[in-house]
Amino acid sequence: MARPRQVTDEQILATMRACALEHGAQVSLDVVAERLSVTSPALLKRFGCRQELMVKALRPPASPPFVERFLEGPDSRPLRVQLAERLREMSQFFDEIVPCVLALRESGVPHARIFEGRHTAPLTAIKAIARWLLQADASGLATVRAPESVAVALLGAVQTRAVTAHLANVRLSRRSTDQYLNDLVDLFAAALAVKRRRAPSHSAV
Repeated sequence: MARPRQVTDEQILATMRACALEHGAQVSLDVVAERLSVTSPALLKRFGCRQELMVKALRPPASPPFVERFLEGPDSRPLRVQLAERLREMSQFFDEIVPCVLALRESGVPHARIFEGRHTAPLTAIKAIARWLLQADASGLATVRAPESVAVALLGAVQTRAVTAHLANVRLSRRSTDQYLNDLVDLFAAALAVKRRRAPSHSAV
């Protein structure tokens, strides 16, 4: 007799997330179970109830990966190159997490439950970005006069586009996203460019 297939919690959560995003927040557990080659009761036994499985699969992490990358600090490469990397990481995160949060809300999960223990995440992100900007300023890569304001602008510029696209049910192409991020990089790189003093002019005697 064949032994029942063993699946990890991570496999279950990843499959639940994929099915919810593909079929909608009200996707049947039977669909998830079939994809995993297990039974719906087996999923409920593992997680207790459907809502608990949904929450664990779809709610945002306590510490987004892009925050950790900002906390590593800037390196010696040009500011524009590093900004491009950080903004693309932010964009990828929000493109993935925004539809997850909207799916949880659609399924009736309370706001407090979705963001349980995560209410300070936006402030943590802003502080991490501001710290990165200050380090870039100290190392001569940028000129930053208001790090927290710039951090809010960076975060908002990326997050708002992802939220707007999903609320309006607009599927953004990779090309349009890349162009938008390139435009942002150009904007912020120019605004943060190192201000060099002009050499004094010497009048002929």
